[in-house]
Amino acid sequence: MLNQYLSKALEILDLLIDLTEKDIDNIQNARHSLVDESVKKKNNLVKEFEQTKKALDKELLRISKLDSSKELSQMLDADVKSKLVIMREKLEILNKKNREYAKHVLTVKEYFDTLAKKVFKQEDGEYNSSGYII
Repeated sequence: MLNQYLSKALEILDLLIDLTEKDIDNIQNARHSLVDESVKKKNNLVKEFEQTKKALDKELLRISKLDSSKELSQMLDADVKSKLVIMREKLEILNKKNREYAKHVLTVKEYFDTLAKKVFKQEDGEYNSSGYII
């Protein structure tokens, strides 16, 4: 069961990394409508990953209780340990990709904010009690 949970988690992480990389490319090439669709897919994958991770945690806890005299690492086979290491690496890659994605999103947001200010000639300032900018 543990191997199944780990395999599923790794599969989901691969999909999330792939979608995030495509999102970065789409943002860079101004294909913003494709990003909207991808965000929905990623949100569903994140929920699926969270469920898989909870099941994985539960299984690891169950295994750790089988023999309290041993550490969990002694109870896991080499394949499981390897998949856990790979999962951590993939999570770090996803984190890095998400930070890169966020920088691009912020850049686009700032561009559109600046454009909106120019188009609508908004003035910076405070409003008085009558609603006028002072």
